[in-house]
Amino acid sequence: MLAPWQLKRATEFIEANCLRNIRLQEVAALTGLSQSHFSHSFKAATGMAPHEWQMNARLSRAKALLSSSDQPLTEIAAETGFADQAHFSRVFRKHVGIAPSRWKKSQLA
Repeated sequence: MLAPWQLKRATEFIEANCLRNIRLQEVAALTGLSQSHFSHSFKAATGMAPHEWQMNARLSRAKALLSSSDQPLTEIAAETGFADQAHFSRVFRKHVGIAPSRWKKSQLA
């Protein structure tokens, strides 16, 4: 299990850097653990893998942009670190359950 300071340091780092490609080695080094030990401990503490945590952080930013701007999906995808709009839409649908455009419309209703 991660100590509270390790979990805080790891989650804050992931949140702050979620828009870029984060290497597991970077986050593990912040906690003083091996990559394998960190990954297992992080999942035990949060219920999700570090990469999933990062995806959720990216999707939270994407939701904020969807609900507060009229930017096209291609721009939101690029701004939130996704390879392209198709990748963004696929990940969004997998995690949220509906397409980004439908989610945005549901927020306006």
